[in-house]
Amino acid sequence: MAIRTGRGYGKIHHPYQELYEGVRPSIQGLRAAKYLPIGMLDKLHDDDPIVLLPGTWVGRLASTSTNLSATNTFTTAEVTARAVVPACVGSYTVLYGTNDIDFGTYDIDSDVNAVVASAVAGDIATKAVKPLGVITAPVYSEVLKTKYTNYSRDLMPSVLMGNYTVVIPAITNNEKLIEPGDLVRVDGVAGTTGSWEAASSATGSNVPGRLVAYDASSLAGLDYVVGRCIDKYVVARGTPSTKMSADAATFSALNTDHQFNTLKKVQTVPGLGLSGSGTQGIPAMFEHAVADGAGDYFALVIKVDL
Repeated sequence: MAIRTGRGYGKIHHPYQELYEGVRPSIQGLRAAKYLPIGMLDKLHDDDPIVLLPGTWVGRLASTSTNLSATNTFTTAEVTARAVVPACVGSYTVLYGTNDIDFGTYDIDSDVNAVVASAVAGDIATKAVKPLGVITAPVYSEVLKTKYTNYSRDLMPSVLMGNYTVVIPAITNNEKLIEPGDLVRVDGVAGTTGSWEAASSATGSNVPGRLVAYDASSLAGLDYVVGRCIDKYVVARGTPSTKMSADAATFSALNTDHQFNTLKKVQTVPGLGLSGSGTQGIPAMFEHAVADGAGDYFALVIKVDL
């Protein structure tokens, strides 16, 4: 609605403008950083490289978020380009793999937009990145847009910021220790430099973009709290310390409350390859879960509230 200016009066300048409403604000120009390593290849879309999986907590690279030299033109440009990266309490480097070499991922150490030449960790470490929210859909490598002029996927990654409850698999060691009622924050340790590799393979501790229980007795890390765990349950039992996607044939105990034990009955024609056959009917969102020492695969229900 147009605002009229009364005759004889000065123009009124209102002190704010409403841009959007909701829990998934469309931050204009938000995109994945070009140096993010490839987590997995999308087999449904010509092996397009995915760099951020759903359930990854992300933040923005700000003007003070990187300890870069002035000559590093590539990563300095990422800082001012609304690049979204995994959130972390401490600093971290990135670890590249063979997929990054084959695809041509931009090297975080590059001064001239050079691509990854070997499967090694980047030497330049980002500083701590505060969380904005959690990724709700796969985010593909931004390098695709430099390779194809008509590429239009991921114009703005969807980032969930609050007032929703999500279910994520427990992947890392710290996520397996989260219990219902715990406040949760993004992982990492202040003053410690960790390593970021794709969430599909990073299963240790202090993993950027993943969660850890927050110690409410201390205010340290309060800016990194993203919500509360309101439920935790066992999805299935298989081989200890094994990823679910590699353990589909060994499930011995499926969750009956959520009726995962009945989903495997969808396979009526052996060898047909029906949807769900590879995981015996367990929803694909749990395929990256990693079993604990007893072989239990956990699901975490997180009330998102930044």
